[in-house]
Amino acid sequence: MYKVFIDNSVIEFLDSSEERPSKAYDLVVNSLEDDLTQLLDQFDFKLATTCLLVVYEDFELAFNQVFNRYELMDAAGGIVKCDRRYLFIERHGMWDIPKGKLDANEQPWEAAVREIEEECGIKGPVIDHLLGVTFHTYSYMGRPTIKKNWWYALNYSGSMDVTPQEEESITQAIWIEKAEWSMIRENTYESIKEVLDLAKDF
Repeated sequence: MYKVFIDNSVIEFLDSSEERPSKAYDLVVNSLEDDLTQLLDQFDFKLATTCLLVVYEDFELAFNQVFNRYELMDAAGGIVKCDRRYLFIERHGMWDIPKGKLDANEQPWEAAVREIEEECGIKGPVIDHLLGVTFHTYSYMGRPTIKKNWWYALNYSGSMDVTPQEEESITQAIWIEKAEWSMIRENTYESIKEVLDLAKDF
């Protein structure tokens, strides 16, 4: 299953071979039976928490139908662990995980390491494994954009001194234990909560 976060709402994409979750949805559509190109026009995602389910045979086809007016941007980042502490940043008054756009010809795992180093001022985090992929929408230079994020779990054994990258609007970077993740969840984005769930066993 793939999830796309729009403000506080979510669209879930489910392969037709997978078992449908037992929760309630505001709308369920099948990519083989329904025209998905106007799906987003049916809801005001800024005013209410909405959960939609799109059942697909071909994810790329269904995804492109729903988000036909959006530009796609690729990004990568991750949760860094040092001993029993994890690295988080504060950006625009919200807790976040260091991440950023892929450069030309850059692989997601390369971008994840580079962005973490740049945004937090540490050197040499090492990829442990891929946590998963999330999508979220936002406005970039006035254009509707959907960002695909590759999220990694990384290990780190260097200095825990951090330097927040101010030009990226990062006001602080902190190391906290997993027992303190509730503080992050209280003031973060729905897509970041999804990553925290993916990393619960890391």
